[in-house]
Amino acid sequence: MWDAHSMTGIVIGLALFVIFVSGALVLFRGETRQWEEPALRTSSDEMASLDALTGPVLDSLGTGDSPPTYVQLGLPDTPSGSLYMYVAGGTAGGSQSVRVNPTTGAWVTSPDEGAVTQTLYYLHFFYQFGRWGMYLVGIIGLFMLLAITTGTAVHLNRIIKDFFRFRPSKMLRVAWADAHKVLGTIGLPFQTMYAFTGAYLGLLALLALPYASFLFGGSGADFYRATGHYAPAVSVDSAAVVSSTSPSLERLATRAEATWPRFEPKTMIVSKWGQPDGRVEIIGRTRGTVFAGTGSVVFHGASGEVLLQKPPSEAGLFNDVVQSMEVLHFAEFGGLALKILFFLLALASSAVILTGNFTWLEVRREQDRTINAILARLTAGVATGMAPATALLFLSAYWGPDGSISPDGWTDLVFFGSWGLCVLYALIRPNIARTHRALLATGGVLALLIPLANGLATGGWPWVAWAAGHWATVGVDIGAVLCGLTLLGLAAGLDVGSALPPTGQEQLEENSSARGKTPEEVLLDTA
Repeated sequence: MWDAHSMTGIVIGLALFVIFVSGALVLFRGETRQWEEPALRTSSDEMASLDALTGPVLDSLGTGDSPPTYVQLGLPDTPSGSLYMYVAGGTAGGSQSVRVNPTTGAWVTSPDEGAVTQTLYYLHFFYQFGRWGMYLVGIIGLFMLLAITTGTAVHLNRIIKDFFRFRPSKMLRVAWADAHKVLGTIGLPFQTMYAFTGAYLGLLALLALPYASFLFGGSGADFYRATGHYAPAVSVDSAAVVSSTSPSLERLATRAEATWPRFEPKTMIVSKWGQPDGRVEIIGRTRGTVFAGTGSVVFHGASGEVLLQKPPSEAGLFNDVVQSMEVLHFAEFGGLALKILFFLLALASSAVILTGNFTWLEVRREQDRTINAILARLTAGVATGMAPATALLFLSAYWGPDGSISPDGWTDLVFFGSWGLCVLYALIRPNIARTHRALLATGGVLALLIPLANGLATGGWPWVAWAAGHWATVGVDIGAVLCGLTLLGLAAGLDVGSALPPTGQEQLEENSSARGKTPEEVLLDTA
């Protein structure tokens, strides 16, 4: 049990650290998207109608006699979100993705996300490596479940006692071990949920292939209907009388919302826009529920006739499970307070990983093995080095070359380039504690510059954004300042002498407590 727990943590620890830190930031991807794209910043609590928001986009992309044949809308939950539009077919050509400000109607073309948001979102499931990155994250999730299970089993008989036991004044290995167990116990339900849902979502594409082949006759469309991402299939006849105007999306959304109590439309799909046999399907969930599936309402695209109604209560077990996984993993319940809580728990989980590494290294400090030295330096470069790299990623959104390189290419170059330099710096520095302090201080200073970059580039200084009601922008700027001050505080409080071998009384105490014991027994012995 102990070997499985410690070795699993060492093997996947740094990759898991990156996943948790990027996931903490991705929880606020909507706010980050507004921060880096001024056109999407909202200043009103009232959303414009769907017709007013989508009309200019469709007129621009679908000019001529051939309007888009397929339109998918990701409806904003609040005015602080943005309306996502995917348009394909017709004069629009292959496909176009657009994000629309729900209060002003301003829109920006967005193949995926903003450059900063996309980099962090892709990093969370290693999509820089494509689908193989997603599979890797899924496998890491499985190994994290193994680490959680074995760690809980090892400490089960003393988990309550260890929860109230934190002794930072003791020997370093004791302080790290106490922090590891306390933080791990606090975040145990959170970490278990994210390990399970992360493994599922990471391996979903791989597991979906046999599902579609054996359960749905090889039809991917039927598979996605069963999982609740599309409405059930329904035949659509040509309307006897076709209106000369396009259907009112706002009116259809209102009708769908009133179909069942607390039904909240999430996605709207318009097929064959303006055609006699067009259809509009609206998919949503029951507001305030976590473990539930989706409901669907399908309208005739020309006449507005209801063709199908399937309530969330009849979604089916498969639909319920898939949708509940996504709701849990992406924190699509509980509002802002839950996101802040999950953000803090994600950072605490990252600290669990680091304290596990530090403890493992500390009890083996006398072994003088090359692999231990490499792990210690990689922990500094990958984990601590992620702080200045992430701060530079945000700064690159406003401070970069104009037109000489694509926004995505520039942000990726800055982020991964600076991160690689941090790892190289950690590998060649002799004193690891000083490396941690230098990287923490650099990250803290750079984080404090993030509001400055926003203010100089857009005029959206925190006080200006506050007066305009741009709360997402204010939140990102304040968050950057808090993170910067935290990093500087950690750098100031770091004892760089802790990397040196213990001497004097501390050495006698450690030798006495460790004599005749394996490193694992030393770690468990915290009396």
